[in-house]
Amino acid sequence: MKLMESVAGWAWHNPVTLKELRIGLRERRIFILQLLYLCALLFISLACLPAMFESPNSEQLAEKGKEFFFILFGLQLMLLLVTAPALTCGSLSSERERHSLDMVLASRISSGQLVLGKLGFAAYCLILLLSSALPLASICFFLGGVTLWEALACYFELFLFGMLAASVGLFSSAREARSNYATVQSYLLVFMGSFMIFPYMALRFDEQSARTTVGPSFWTFNQTFELGVYHFFVGLAIYLIGFLFVKARHRIRPEARNIKAMALLFLLIYLFCLGWLSLLYSLFFTNHSGNEADPLAILLYSVHIGFLGFFLNPSNLESRLEQSRFRSSLFSRPWFWLGLAALGCLFPLALGQACGYQNSQTTFELGFSLFFILIYPLNAWLVQKSWLPRWQYAWVYYLGLLLLQFFSLLGTFTASDSTTGLSYVSPFSTLIVMASAYETKHNEGEIFILAVSFHLVLLLLLGAIYRWRKGRRQKRA
Repeated sequence: MKLMESVAGWAWHNPVTLKELRIGLRERRIFILQLLYLCALLFISLACLPAMFESPNSEQLAEKGKEFFFILFGLQLMLLLVTAPALTCGSLSSERERHSLDMVLASRISSGQLVLGKLGFAAYCLILLLSSALPLASICFFLGGVTLWEALACYFELFLFGMLAASVGLFSSAREARSNYATVQSYLLVFMGSFMIFPYMALRFDEQSARTTVGPSFWTFNQTFELGVYHFFVGLAIYLIGFLFVKARHRIRPEARNIKAMALLFLLIYLFCLGWLSLLYSLFFTNHSGNEADPLAILLYSVHIGFLGFFLNPSNLESRLEQSRFRSSLFSRPWFWLGLAALGCLFPLALGQACGYQNSQTTFELGFSLFFILIYPLNAWLVQKSWLPRWQYAWVYYLGLLLLQFFSLLGTFTASDSTTGLSYVSPFSTLIVMASAYETKHNEGEIFILAVSFHLVLLLLLGAIYRWRKGRRQKRA
């Protein structure tokens, strides 16, 4: 009972949600939006249905029913991506324009209740739009080809897509002081993120075991991976909705608990992704040669660069009390996030060795990769302290990594029979080479010694420059 009461307090008894519903449902824009939404679906349905009843064969009729359901799914997805940001992109910025936000925050309503109330109003509107289209979708059950659970899964998927778009609009509204800026920003973010829908749909609804070009290589996904792809999207969508909610709350009132909540959410999705990838890797290493797993390893390394960089940046808190509260937590330590990145990057190599992959790495190679992951952040820290004190550490870390990845003139230590390329300068490219089981044969020992010597000499040189510049600053002071 207490759980139901707490859920009802967050979902229905929120005063901001009740106020938005009472005002919004008395206006015409919600009903005009619903009318346009249904008219678009009805027009497409009337254009597609006559051609589906031409064939009397029941099997072909079932295929036509599934095709009609996919058409409705794609059309509703496009309409939700257009309409959902409009429900929230001006909700918080309009409060700033009317100079009423400070008055709301001075009341008993917390920043979390305010943001959740605005997002709850968007959720109720999305449920209204999706439920109003159910009579059209029920035609698919008469045609066949779509089960009840598949329809419910697709509608839950549509709801998550709409909530993602609404969360982007809410975050832009909390970030900007004017509604027109927030509207433009939210639609630009939704437009850029919509490009990821095409490979997702190709993996989600693939039924012919086709090769889909995703990233740097061809990945083969058959029907056995459809459920895994769907579950991965559900977990990632729930994480992004929660992250944008906490981020919007932090924009309104910067508090230490917001950063802690974002860190906890990231750790949960981190464990979820590692579990999902471990299952995928196990299937690859068990049933295939393992070449299909190399693009997954490269994707995992690049994801570390983007996600962990947010937590390496210093916290943006206004009061000293909030600063002290955050610094007392484990999440304020850069070494914690760098250690997490090191463990995550070594995960594909360790898993390949645990699964008995024929080209699995030795303990020496794993330790060698760990050495690169740990020494490079220290070199980036010395560069930031010596030459770029006004820059954030994360930006220096990733800028240097970008240079090491793409400019091979900085150093070459990988030798093959006919070519020389950059592998052991960047820690991430080192791990990619290790994951690919790159064999240098008789030159292996010399290459390892040269690579370790290069990074140790670079560490000593940067350390000496840092001490020299630090001494000059102390003399000037």
